[in-house]
Amino acid sequence: MATAVECPPGRAGIVVTGVGAVSPAGLGHRALWDAVRGGRVTTGPVTRFDTSRHPSHRAGEIPRSALSRLDSLVPPHRSLAARCLAAAVAEAAHGAGLTRTGDRARTGVFAGTVMGTRPVLDHGITSAGLMAEGTDWAEPGRLLDLVPGVVPVDGPMVLLASGCSVGGDAVACGAAAISEGEVDVAICGGAEELSQEVFAMFTSLRALAPDVARPFDGDRLGMQPAEGAAVLILESAEHCAARGGLPLAVLLAHGAAADAYHLTRPRPTGDALVEAIGTCLRDAGRAPEEIDWVCAHGTGTLASDGVEARAIVSALGGPGRRRPAVSSLKGMLGHTQGAAGALEAVVAVLAMAAGHLPGNTTLRRPDPACVGLDLVPPRGREASVATVLSLAFGLGGGVSALLLGAAGGDDDV
Repeated sequence: MATAVECPPGRAGIVVTGVGAVSPAGLGHRALWDAVRGGRVTTGPVTRFDTSRHPSHRAGEIPRSALSRLDSLVPPHRSLAARCLAAAVAEAAHGAGLTRTGDRARTGVFAGTVMGTRPVLDHGITSAGLMAEGTDWAEPGRLLDLVPGVVPVDGPMVLLASGCSVGGDAVACGAAAISEGEVDVAICGGAEELSQEVFAMFTSLRALAPDVARPFDGDRLGMQPAEGAAVLILESAEHCAARGGLPLAVLLAHGAAADAYHLTRPRPTGDALVEAIGTCLRDAGRAPEEIDWVCAHGTGTLASDGVEARAIVSALGGPGRRRPAVSSLKGMLGHTQGAAGALEAVVAVLAMAAGHLPGNTTLRRPDPACVGLDLVPPRGREASVATVLSLAFGLGGGVSALLLGAAGGDDDV
């Protein structure tokens, strides 16, 4: 029997019934959670390409052992991002029971990336910097190639490219498709493969950390790029119950905004982030003090962390309210860009099941701008976690916010 789920007032409940991940922690959501709960930094020296011209030589690569196992799980494909996405879909679909049912659900795919398939094009660039004859320019659009071979898809297959907020945007698009009756099941997520272009871009922005990323730290020096994929399976609570599924969490609300302030810097007031958080609270009928944990975007860059801290205080803090508990996963995992919003939403689901607040693992000296936040200490904190706000934003000012609630029932995720 499916667990009873308390739905937000005034809207049909949408539940998360499966999660999957491939990350610098390894293959699968359990490897991801073990690393997060243990506070393990998974970034390290780059082995994929030459970084000698860059100020940093570290990133979050998928371990070689995980890549070897990936070969046995998904078919060959020129794009590592496509293979990682397919592996995450397979894990999430299996966990949701979609591979064990004869139900002919209408299923759609909603996934995002920033430059996930760019390395495929790199292979076709000649020493003269030109594309070799026969190089397929359409390759970046093939991130979703392997998904129909993992789970039957008879609905829309949508590839989004809205920057580093795209993982959250994909979840929001899938939820909207369910609410509008377009699909019964939405496979939502994001994928990214580490590329030389990402290194070059963040080098030009002077945003690469030389050792580790230190989100919300007064001595932070930048971010570290990473790769991976993450997927959440969404369904209506009614559809889940009808097929005998078990929800892992509830998607209470989602919000999006854009400040269109600057190509690479967020608006100093954080207005778009405040707006997106406010949308989540209003649509879910929740008060700021009901948020148990904010899974922050927190890249470790000088420009954005202070803005995010002030925005969270503005939206959730204030006299008489408890300070919001906040931590960023990017000190451990690096910034997986197109996968980040979905990867962090997966961790939010796991944190609610485990009753554990992940810590700011690399935090040493909190930035004074974070005075209004309860920054979770590096080793994390045992606590009841019933409601999580997961935030993501990207270059150009796009913001995504997901509000997730615990479903109760079986905690073995």
